Amino acid sequence: MLREEGLIYTVQGEGTFVAAPDSAPREPRKLPMYRKIAEDIVQEIRSGDLQPRRPVPSETALVQRYEVARETVRRAIGRLRDQGWVYTVPQRGTFVSAEDKWPED
Repeated sequence: MLREEGLIYTVQGEGTFVAAPDSAPREPRKLPMYRKIAEDIVQEIRSGDLQPRRPVPSETALVQRYEVARETVRRAIGRLRDQGWVYTVPQRGTFVSAEDKWPED
């Protein structure tokens, strides 16, 4: 009902937002947010801002930095883990993998 009245709108893959009266809905992102987060972290690793065997920013820090849900950050970290950029130690955190574990371009 709220959508029909123009009070909210939904962007697939991002969520539902309150619409200001007489405002146009936000354009969908070209890249899903979890992929942007993952790409940003890869850039930080490649640039040396995040060093091998050192922690990546915490889930909470990434949630705050990107203003997204925890699940979005978890999906980004899962993607990085699947690609070999990071590894997770239960109860300790997620760390940058050794350089020889990084995917080849």
